[in-house]
Amino acid sequence: MVMTSVQRGVWLLVALAVAGCISSSSRPPAPTSKKEAAEYNMQLGVGYLRKGELKTAQAKLEKAIADDSSLTAAHVALGVVLERLGDMPGAEKSYRRAASLEPANPDTLNALAAFLCAQRQQPAEALRLFDKAIAVPLSKADTNRAMLNANAGVCARRVDLARAEGYLRAALAIDPGYRDALLQLADVTFQRNNFLQSRAFLERYLAGVSATPDALWLGVRVEQALGGSAAAERYAAQLKRDFPTSEQTRQLLERERHGG
Repeated sequence: MVMTSVQRGVWLLVALAVAGCISSSSRPPAPTSKKEAAEYNMQLGVGYLRKGELKTAQAKLEKAIADDSSLTAAHVALGVVLERLGDMPGAEKSYRRAASLEPANPDTLNALAAFLCAQRQQPAEALRLFDKAIAVPLSKADTNRAMLNANAGVCARRVDLARAEGYLRAALAIDPGYRDALLQLADVTFQRNNFLQSRAFLERYLAGVSATPDALWLGVRVEQALGGSAAAERYAAQLKRDFPTSEQTRQLLERERHGG
């Protein structure tokens, strides 16, 4: 399965979308009330999260929640911190608390769904939450719909490739240049033996950008499936040249040793 930043990053960074109103450019003004203190500590916590200072971020976010337990973004950000620290029960508790506070917020639903799919291997519940998030009208929430559909597509790959393709096509209908969705869709259509479609999505992904090991390895397999030996060889040569120590190059060399 292709691993793109949709899988590696969005699961963890979604809190920054939930807390998107938080400024990262400067320290917020000193608080004058308990509610302001909660906002102040949340902003500091998200700032430390951005810098990777997880323990300090945890302390600030827990202080924010102690001052105002209804602060949804603080719960989501704390979930991200705890997930990165390896505390999965604590992370799940934080994500679920956020979703209970704002059950119609697509971003909080996305955060919980992404966690459940990536960390808990619970795609059925995750997809139910993704569908609920996608169904929220645009008039009620300003969220990244392309990312939301792409995340759902990545999750659906675990259980239903056709359903995954539907989500990923929806992501591209919203944002035709969404690179993560393009690469995911290239891989899904390859898995479904739609090799010409896979080639088309992969070429769109590669247009004007640097290739990744995932994309080159997929290119090798797509072109071999289509009988394009010259194109497959070009992809293979670039993969070995640019990413000699990658897992994808290891798989390529293994295939070549066995005459594949």
